Amino acid sequence: MLNEPELEDERATPDTNEADAENESLLNRRTVLKMGAAAAAAGLGSAGLTGTAAAETERHGIQFGTVVNAVDDLGMDPNGNEPIDDALQQTMDDEDTLVEFPPGTYLVEDDHAEGSLNNWGIRGLGDVASDVRFVSEPGSSKHLIRTGGGDGILIENVALHYGNDEEGSLGLLLKANDNLRVRYVEFMGFNPTAGNGAVDNLSPQIIDEDGTAIVEGVVRKGPTDITSHGHLGNDSNEGCIWLGEKHVGELIIRDSHIENTGTNAIYARRCTGDVKVENCLFKNNNQASLRIGGDGCHVKDCDFVVDTDDVPNSNGGELINPHSIVWETGPRGDKGGAIENCNFVYRNAPSKTAAAVWVDGSAGEMAIRNSRFELEADDVAAIRIDDPTDPRLGETGARPWGVEIDGVSVTGSSSGSDPAIRVDNRDGSVVRNSCLQLTGEREGIALRNSDARVVDTNINVSELTGLLDESGVSTSNLTNEASCPAPDLG
Repeated sequence: MLNEPELEDERATPDTNEADAENESLLNRRTVLKMGAAAAAAGLGSAGLTGTAAAETERHGIQFGTVVNAVDDLGMDPNGNEPIDDALQQTMDDEDTLVEFPPGTYLVEDDHAEGSLNNWGIRGLGDVASDVRFVSEPGSSKHLIRTGGGDGILIENVALHYGNDEEGSLGLLLKANDNLRVRYVEFMGFNPTAGNGAVDNLSPQIIDEDGTAIVEGVVRKGPTDITSHGHLGNDSNEGCIWLGEKHVGELIIRDSHIENTGTNAIYARRCTGDVKVENCLFKNNNQASLRIGGDGCHVKDCDFVVDTDDVPNSNGGELINPHSIVWETGPRGDKGGAIENCNFVYRNAPSKTAAAVWVDGSAGEMAIRNSRFELEADDVAAIRIDDPTDPRLGETGARPWGVEIDGVSVTGSSSGSDPAIRVDNRDGSVVRNSCLQLTGEREGIALRNSDARVVDTNINVSELTGLLDESGVSTSNLTNEASCPAPDLG
């Protein structure tokens, strides 16, 4: 019998990300009063941003009319003693400005928000992102930048450090119509539970169907207080990257490293927009590294590692069910998309971990191609494809339901009651050009209640059945002797 993973169908807590941007005043009265006083005292405002400011420039396709230095032009304190809120908010109100930050520590006490923000950005001038750190008061929970739309927003080469006191965090909630760029941003500090003030690190949402966001070089690796999922207890974790229903455009996430999250590293099950994840490393993320699926979505050239012996000693709690990819479309019941050229390594894993790749019944047809699985942890399958008539995480996926497994390699010493690859009720499915070499005690491939094919595939398993044929599966050119390629982690 398959392990049944414990996954939340929805977030346990209200959708505070959407509520923050939709229902709260973007500038509270305190912020407005402080801004007016500061502008009067310091002569800020559109004219006040010129000074020694540079002429217009373009970065990553975004045109900025003015470039200002946070310290020299705006008088911000780079030593973290005096808050920078008024001057930073003024540049957002003025728009059309790139604020460049010299290396240092910058204290923020307020959320900084605009309903619509155009041609505005912040850029760190350090050699690495952590050279420019935004910090807040110990235990505070806020968003450094919060937007509700606009065209041309850049966050580049900075770190958000929210401390190690195990309370509070600092995030970015960025909705844009087009041209959203988040580049080389590191989230640093201890990641608490939602009950202790956690917010999602990054929410990059494109609210125009023709718009695009690119997120690259994001890093989050800090220690985490892992708790049970919200529907099982009184608390929950927040993830690293979160997308809601309002994301309808295209999001590309690439060249990023997300590790040690208490819950989903990237949560994208609810959005209708495309989500493309490329060339990223995911390690020891609880629940799932990715919850993604549907037409226009793909995962390419990514590495996934789970090893419970290699987690920070400062973590609170232990990993519960670290799946790599949960391919699902929730209430959308969508089809399409692919996982290609990825590596999955499971050295040690908790018993509630069902599979490296789990395709829920809420997803219709999809493909897994040219990917390699190394299973050393017992009871963890490589691929589990669920019955669409019995979805656990949404509505039945759109037809056709067949899945394509092409060029997949599964190696390792893992034993278990579940086969390494299992497909349930998926007519039209095919396993081709694949290779299984398993020294533990477990079946190789099970295609159940499926009019399917297995062709040009090596199935070399120890003692148990290589191919469970319960539904008249057609086969051709099967072998059982060859060795198989293992993952090659970059």
